[in-house]
Amino acid sequence: MITPAPHEQARTWSGGNGASAYTPTSPLSSSQHSSLRPFTKTGPSSFSGLTNNTVTSGALFLQPCAAPPRPCNPLPGRATMKRKDSFVSTLGRSIDTAGAASSSAVSVKGKLDFLSCLPYEIAMVVVIYADFPTVTTIAQVSRSWRRFASDNAVWRRLFLQQQEWRTPRALASAGYHRRNRRGHGSNSSTTHMEFGSQGAGLKRLQSGSSVVEMGGISSGMASPSACSTNGMNTPRVGDESSFSAMGAAHPLMSAYVGSSLRPALALQHMVAPSPTPSMIDGVIPSGSRGRLRGADWRYLFQQRLELDRHWEKGIADMHVVTGHADSVYCVQCDHDKIVTGSRDRTIRVWDSRSFDCIRTLTGHDASVLCLKFDDSAIVTGSSDATVIVWDWETGTPSLRLVSHSAGVLDVAFDAEHIVSCSKDCTIKVWQRSSGKLIRTMVGHRGPVNAVQLRGSRIVSASGDSLIKMWDINTGELLRTFTGHTRGLACVQFDGKTIVSGSSDQLIKVWDADSGKCTQTLRGHKDLVRTLHFTGGRRAVSGSYDQSIKVWDITTGKCTLDLKDIHTSWVFDVQFSASRIVSTSQDQKIIVWDFSKDLDISAID
Repeated sequence: MITPAPHEQARTWSGGNGASAYTPTSPLSSSQHSSLRPFTKTGPSSFSGLTNNTVTSGALFLQPCAAPPRPCNPLPGRATMKRKDSFVSTLGRSIDTAGAASSSAVSVKGKLDFLSCLPYEIAMVVVIYADFPTVTTIAQVSRSWRRFASDNAVWRRLFLQQQEWRTPRALASAGYHRRNRRGHGSNSSTTHMEFGSQGAGLKRLQSGSSVVEMGGISSGMASPSACSTNGMNTPRVGDESSFSAMGAAHPLMSAYVGSSLRPALALQHMVAPSPTPSMIDGVIPSGSRGRLRGADWRYLFQQRLELDRHWEKGIADMHVVTGHADSVYCVQCDHDKIVTGSRDRTIRVWDSRSFDCIRTLTGHDASVLCLKFDDSAIVTGSSDATVIVWDWETGTPSLRLVSHSAGVLDVAFDAEHIVSCSKDCTIKVWQRSSGKLIRTMVGHRGPVNAVQLRGSRIVSASGDSLIKMWDINTGELLRTFTGHTRGLACVQFDGKTIVSGSSDQLIKVWDADSGKCTQTLRGHKDLVRTLHFTGGRRAVSGSYDQSIKVWDITTGKCTLDLKDIHTSWVFDVQFSASRIVSTSQDQKIIVWDFSKDLDISAID
């Protein structure tokens, strides 16, 4: 029994609506001492709050004194504070002894579940910065924390943090839209996207210098008001089937121990290691699998994880497309179509699902060596030394650009310019709308085999073994990249990183700003004829050794090797989130589809 000394202040405890408070009173009289009762066990074994002027727990019951409150002392003495600490310590020990497992605001040993005490929107600002393994851990803490981990905004952010997952379709699902439909013909994934005000009903919460984008909380869950009491985010029973037990015992979770499990304050700049689909197996209700549920980001996250696993394991359906009468030199594809150019002087458009040829374009007088397209036009280059701009609707040439003195080996374009390079060792810049030649850039000492355009910078690769960067507006040579020992056949540029392939059988990765070679990829046994790279970690290459390889450019490792498929040189390769498309001298177009048994309609 705890009996306060006469010189100490008693406290009259009150606790309406689950909250606790106390009112200090004046020193107790001897009659008031006798009104204090000893502590008695009562009620359930979990701490249930303070109600009806009592303090309860699994081991304690306090009956306050009956004396009326008197004017309080605003600054309690040292003895008063010690008494308060003693009570909290006793309360904590009693809860620990009783083995109480609390899901309310007060938990083990008197520690506060701060997250559940916060308003829902504020709690979500905390949770939304967690990385994937932390989110799976949060889901196991309690039912209220499970609700935070289930919020659609959390999974939307986790999905969009992965650079390679940010495909145009995924961005459209996130509420982004194209600001310029014409975009970059050389790479559809670089088309500028901006956030639409009505895209996903997002709230933007300004926090210091960072902006947190949160989805509306009507993501298949009750609103905060429906699951809070008296301003507190108290727990409520959720859908147990919506999460599996994603424990830290999972084999891959060990890879996250340490720094990866810490809250990531700059998570928008971080690409987390790829977790396995089984880590969130069961996250999506079973009735939702195999079909798209709109912008259900947990579902999309699960499907994309499984898609990445297919890439790692080489799980793909292979389709062989034939129709050209000679070698197929170039290819570009999107979600709906595959476009190829051939030595038979034709450009063919194929349906990307049925693989039927839906259109054939003729107009060049020699082999079609290169092509790029966007939403409104196709631009092709040929051994006849011309560039043709084709109208999508009519399938007829709208412009023919004539100035090169030898075959046009590659083209690139944006909304304003068309850039072509040639066997004549020059690079030419044309006005897209009129076809007027703006300038010719000379500097290479061999055929310019490949060219890329991003913003105001052109990157070219030549048989002279050099990579050069140019300013499109002035024609000025900005930088020369040296490192390959033999001629270059291909180059890719995403604005920050350059990836090049050469007849020295090497692939090199360069920092565009510093000119430093950051990685050298080894594995091909012959000329690296073609590359495709769209940013992120993945690049795909094709070689005269008849193989196609998938690379992680950050580690330099070959993650997938596709051999013995083509029977001759590989001329061009393209990839998207779900497929690889390659062309060869053997006249075949081969499509590897990694989306077997997956729903990727909102991903690729």
